[in-house]
Amino acid sequence: MLISFILQLIALWCLSMTMTKHFRSVFNTTFTAEKGKRFKVLGWFLLLVSFVIVAFKNTAMMSVYWLSYLALNIFIVALINAWRSSKQ
Repeated sequence: MLISFILQLIALWCLSMTMTKHFRSVFNTTFTAEKGKRFKVLGWFLLLVSFVIVAFKNTAMMSVYWLSYLALNIFIVALINAWRSSKQ
């Protein structure tokens, strides 16, 4: 479950990097559509992998846990991005 949680966190961070504002605040370079597409594909792939890891157990209960961790990770990524943009 911890691996799934970490993969979700990385995946959501990658998906947030597809936004120009967040990308520039982290990397200090120009955002291109190609970089955005790479982050988007990697983010969705990692989200899928994190669900597949959890799905091999009790699917009904684990999917509830996965969704609750997803909400928590969205909150964490939003806090990190807000903190990062307020520093600049």
